[in-house]
Amino acid sequence: MNEQFLHYIWKFQYFDKTNLQTQDGKKLQVIVAGTHNHDAGADFEDAIVEIEGIKWQGTIEIDTYGFNWESHQHATNEAYENVILHVVWKNPREVISKNGSKIPVLVVENRIDERLWLRYQEFLRNEHKVPCQGYWSEKNLISSFEKMMQRTLDERLIRKSQHVLSLLERNSFDWEETSYQILLEHFGFKKNNAPFLQLAKELPFKIIKKHANQIFQVEALFYGMAGFLSMENGQWIINNLKNAENKRESNEKSKEELEQKIEEEVGYFEALQREFRFLSHKYSLQEKEVNLAQWKFLRLRPSNFPTVRIAQVVGLLSQQNHLFSIILNAKNLKEFYSFFKTEIPSYWKTHYHFGKTNAEDKEGAIKENKTLGKDAQQNLIINVVVPIRVAYSLYKQQQDDFPKKWLSELSAEKNSIIKLYKPLEKTENADFKIKTAAQSQALLELYSQYCNVKKCLSCEVGKDILRK
Repeated sequence: MNEQFLHYIWKFQYFDKTNLQTQDGKKLQVIVAGTHNHDAGADFEDAIVEIEGIKWQGTIEIDTYGFNWESHQHATNEAYENVILHVVWKNPREVISKNGSKIPVLVVENRIDERLWLRYQEFLRNEHKVPCQGYWSEKNLISSFEKMMQRTLDERLIRKSQHVLSLLERNSFDWEETSYQILLEHFGFKKNNAPFLQLAKELPFKIIKKHANQIFQVEALFYGMAGFLSMENGQWIINNLKNAENKRESNEKSKEELEQKIEEEVGYFEALQREFRFLSHKYSLQEKEVNLAQWKFLRLRPSNFPTVRIAQVVGLLSQQNHLFSIILNAKNLKEFYSFFKTEIPSYWKTHYHFGKTNAEDKEGAIKENKTLGKDAQQNLIINVVVPIRVAYSLYKQQQDDFPKKWLSELSAEKNSIIKLYKPLEKTENADFKIKTAAQSQALLELYSQYCNVKKCLSCEVGKDILRK
């Protein structure tokens, strides 16, 4: 037995209320079960019960065993002074509130249908990543899923907007700086979110804006603050160039040609170093660089390397003096596709790391890195634009219909989590297709906040299955 299940039982009153009595034999009637409290304090607020003809209004505390009242230190906590009933699964104890009053106790061990408990245990024990998956073929649960998805979409938008508002407060309510940090964070595309956010915090947008039309300086600032212009990294690049070029091209190029290539590569790197030393001194950025070890390259395609993503950031921000105003004033998705389509520095069109050129095509020409693809642009709209717009609407207490509208216009994301719910499209009599980003975002939240942690009793689908 666990408290989550007991909360479910109490919330929906799924227990036998025949001849209901407190532990000391007093007649009990539950008039209002109360509102589930997910914060500190008793489990249900604003409840009303009648004991021996006298109505009591207050809070309900639910514990698995009677001794939990003492072990959880409720007796000395002022937040539990208003408890009017202590509901326990078994082993009742006399409980006293902090003000010294005796609290009635209700034992429900023999009042709960065993079949309900067994089905709930099946949820907890089954091997499916989505606990209710084994029940999808038994009945049409689509209406419950759709109802739950409406809820989880709202929850996801609010949760992600709270992250924006948290950064906003740290940035002294500077929306421009906050938008810049959120943008850079999600240029990490999950694997490198943390170092990208740190980079944004250590390299303020106000500095970048001063050099917006000087792309080489923006490049030096970003690669320098990301840690890629360190002396150690420079020596690694030189050694790598010598080894790679000698192995790959010793039979194709003369020694002079190889040396010239190395000189060009090292010259570019050292020019960035010199520029960064000057700018870091000017803006007091010394000793604030991101630790190079934080960047992740493993199991990433070269086009997704953080070095290439930084080049895309440089291309974007060297052409934009404002971020927040563009996000705030946009009326359609086309504006964002135009916004994210920018040129990257010429060096990074043919390189995926310092000193490492892209592969060659069939004709022997080096393949070029492109600007952000449509999937990446959509990812940024979902994770940057939409949360910022929602956060601003909450901050200003103004309704904004565009975030949900845009999510409904974008195609559904494709990943391993969304794939778990694709069988729903094939259930009998189901007219259900996962087509939009609004749906995929709702399902991602459903999985992370409910299915993965098996909070089935808080889910409309789980409650629907258990009720039958």
